Amino acid sequence: MNPQTVAGAGLLLMLNIPFIRRIMESDMAYHMLLQFPLILLAGWLLARGFPEPAKKWNYAGVTGLLAASMILMFWMIPRALDLVLINNTLELLKFLSLALAGMALAWSWPLAGMIVRGFFLGNVLPMMMVVGWLYIEAPVRLCNSYLSYDQLRTGSGLLALSIAGSLLWLYAFFMPSNQAGNSEIR
Repeated sequence: MNPQTVAGAGLLLMLNIPFIRRIMESDMAYHMLLQFPLILLAGWLLARGFPEPAKKWNYAGVTGLLAASMILMFWMIPRALDLVLINNTLELLKFLSLALAGMALAWSWPLAGMIVRGFFLGNVLPMMMVVGWLYIEAPVRLCNSYLSYDQLRTGSGLLALSIAGSLLWLYAFFMPSNQAGNSEIR
C-alpha cells in the first residue's frame, strides 16, 4: 500500500478521535481554518492509493475542480457549520465530502491547464474573501454555535488565506517557468 494513502487514512482517523474533533470544532477558526484543510489534505493523500477516474469524465480536470469548489462553497455556509455540530449524520457527510473534495483536487489539478486552474482559483479565492468579509462585517452572529469573536477571527483568517493564496497564484503565474532550468545551465 502507498505510504501517502496510509498517511491520509491515518490523518482521517486521527481527526475523527472524539477528543480531537471536539477541540477543533469548539472554535470556529479551528473548525474552518484547520480541520477543513486537514480533511482536504487527507483526501489528497488518500487519492494516491486509488485509481484515477476515467479521464473522459474529468476532462482537463473540470469535473473534479467543479465538484471540489461546490463542496467548499457548501461548507462555508454558516448554517451548515451550526448543523454539523448537532447532527452526527451531517458530521459524517462533512468528513466524506471534504475528503472526496481533496481526492478530486488531487486527481484534477494535474489534468487542468492554466486556464482551468485560473478559473478554479479565480472562483474559490474570491469566495473565501467574500465569506471572510461577511463574517467580519456581519452585525450579528451568523453561527449560533460560535461567539462573535470566533466569527471575527475566522473571517480574518479566511481573508488572510485568500490574500496569501492570491499572491501565491500570481507569483506562480508570472514567475518564468524555466527560471529554475536556467540556473542549472550555468
